[in-house]
Amino acid sequence: MTPSSMRCRSLPVLLLLILGLVQGGLWYNGTNLVQASAVNAYESARLYGASTADGVNAGTTAAEQSGGMLTDIVVTVTRNGTEVTATVTATTPALLPGVNTSVTKTVTGPV
Repeated sequence: MTPSSMRCRSLPVLLLLILGLVQGGLWYNGTNLVQASAVNAYESARLYGASTADGVNAGTTAAEQSGGMLTDIVVTVTRNGTEVTATVTATTPALLPGVNTSVTKTVTGPV
């Protein structure tokens, strides 16, 4: 085996490794954006006189301001007399086929 043929065989593995690292970075960034959106939804819904719709609107607005990084955004907020729960689910960009890039974060706390 010549050194040039060994390089040709290792190039796809190297490219796959690089794409995997970039995919991981995109997913991690999306996770942070979804977490921030869930916190925003929670903080808006827990205010005095606020409703669950206020939290949904705040969470959706925050997620949509991610510069196109998040798609398929779903925000749900539940509120009872003592507790608020905000859940945000979104999809981050996928570079590698077959990779699940869906992210869900939930924030729960007192009213």
